[in-house]
Amino acid sequence: MSDDDPASIRRFVDDYRRLRLAEGYASPDPEFVRRLPFRDTTGRNAGVWRVRAFHYAVIRGCLAFLPRSARVLDLGAGNGWLARRLAGGRRVTALDVDATDTGLGGLDDARVGRVRAELEALPLAAGAFDVVIAAAALHYAIDLPRALAEIARVLDAHGALVLADSPVYADALARHRAWQRTRQYYTGVSAPHLAGRYRGITRAELDGCGRFRFVTLTPGAWPWRAAWDGLRGRDGGARFPVLVGFKR
Repeated sequence: MSDDDPASIRRFVDDYRRLRLAEGYASPDPEFVRRLPFRDTTGRNAGVWRVRAFHYAVIRGCLAFLPRSARVLDLGAGNGWLARRLAGGRRVTALDVDATDTGLGGLDDARVGRVRAELEALPLAAGAFDVVIAAAALHYAIDLPRALAEIARVLDAHGALVLADSPVYADALARHRAWQRTRQYYTGVSAPHLAGRYRGITRAELDGCGRFRFVTLTPGAWPWRAAWDGLRGRDGGARFPVLVGFKR
């Protein structure tokens, strides 16, 4: 069964939804979406949402300085909280593979368009957007080069990709070690196949794709912490930076 087989996608959505509900990262309660990212009504992941609230402010600032940002695609939008926040004054489209009540089905804002699709196959016209935002999404791409090619295709010639809240590793070895831990975790919750759709990213992969010229807006971790982890023999873990990629 291929990765884009409907049954495979349905299995991914069902197990991912089950796990996110258990972890407190999803809720069918509309109030949960309306409060994000400034308040986590589940009370279970407040620290994570504080970081995402800061990154949301960085994204808003980035959009204000870009020459054009009227047409925005929220890629891997999940429940659409970011799309809702950005919809005022912009034409925003939310795209995700999950159309359930914890995904696009929970997005009740008429200002936001909704598209159900995978990251590697965007059913959207070339040059349709000024900005694509991938917040906590791009690391779910099974084929990262293909996903970046699709993003570049749907962007205007002077468009930009804003990347946030995806784990970015120093090198492929650090990423692989993290993936092994991820696989062990998903196996423990009876969903080992989810590890096939969750992978870290290296900056070398992003820069080497040839589609974008990336600039770091926030590094995602304090350099001294990464250096300290290196001295202690650790791989330093992932950083979760905010990057803007200008289309080449």
